[in-house]
Amino acid sequence: MFKLKGRLTLFFLVFLSIIVLGIFGFHFVKLQSGEPSTMIDAISWTIVTLTTLGAYTPDTTLVTPLGKLFTSMVVILGIALFFIGTPLVLVPWFETKVSSALRPKPFPIPEKNHVIICGYNPIIDEVIDSLRIHGFDYIVVSKNQSDISICQKEKIPYIFGDPSNDEILKKANIDTCISLIAVADVAINAFICLTAKSLRNDLNVITIADKTEHVKALYAAGASRVINPKIFAGSILGRRAGHEYSLEISGKFAVFGDLEIRQYAIPATSALCNLSINEVDIRSMTGSIIIGLWKDGDLIVNPSADEILTEGTTVLVMGKKRQLNMFYRLVGGLR
Repeated sequence: MFKLKGRLTLFFLVFLSIIVLGIFGFHFVKLQSGEPSTMIDAISWTIVTLTTLGAYTPDTTLVTPLGKLFTSMVVILGIALFFIGTPLVLVPWFETKVSSALRPKPFPIPEKNHVIICGYNPIIDEVIDSLRIHGFDYIVVSKNQSDISICQKEKIPYIFGDPSNDEILKKANIDTCISLIAVADVAINAFICLTAKSLRNDLNVITIADKTEHVKALYAAGASRVINPKIFAGSILGRRAGHEYSLEISGKFAVFGDLEIRQYAIPATSALCNLSINEVDIRSMTGSIIIGLWKDGDLIVNPSADEILTEGTTVLVMGKKRQLNMFYRLVGGLR
């Protein structure tokens, strides 16, 4: 099978050949019957015959047996060209043009001070939320079409390609990025670390490992930091059991449709530290609502407006994503 461009070229060559055949054939038939013939008459007869309009003038009518046979042959060629050439060539060409026009345009690749994310999984949703809040650019690199589909749907900048490939990482501007995160499986993460470090030895490369025995291998491959989700979750549970709270365990707690419940610890540097809920006036500033506090080891549900947000207090807050992102900025003192 020819490619679409080749089929389109063949279609027009056949179309032009039939036109030339019609023009010279008309002249030949007219000469055989002893009738005068002009180029205008030949072109007119060919177009009328190919389009099966049948609107002939006395000068463009072929009445001899040879003329009738030739007219029938050109009509058949015109019909065949339309019914065979259109579905095989013109329709695919038109569909290609339409799909190209409707295909979402990829986001521009960040030029510098961005984060390269190799692979995609649910953890990356939280990573991207945090990067957005702090104002960092980012781009996802993946060779998995399902990952790219998610990026297109969520309007996340992406590059379709193998993240362990030198040229793909160069395309993602690895020379000017601030860090790289690898969240594929362990074997691929190791190759990504090796490739990234070979391109830029000083790059901060962060990756994940499901099993403890993989951590050393990833460090050996060049990872700057390896995170084990199981160990991290265990650390959070241990801190909760000991009533220890810090900004490290802040984040999404539950989701109810468009509404989310998140927990954020109040650090000493927060603009909210040592202020009452009433003084902060969270609802008017962010649109979110404080529904509870973890304070001194106790859970306070629906706290009063006079409750003080001391250092280490964990705030349970409910709202939509945009509102909670504003609250997070307020907690961290971000602008």
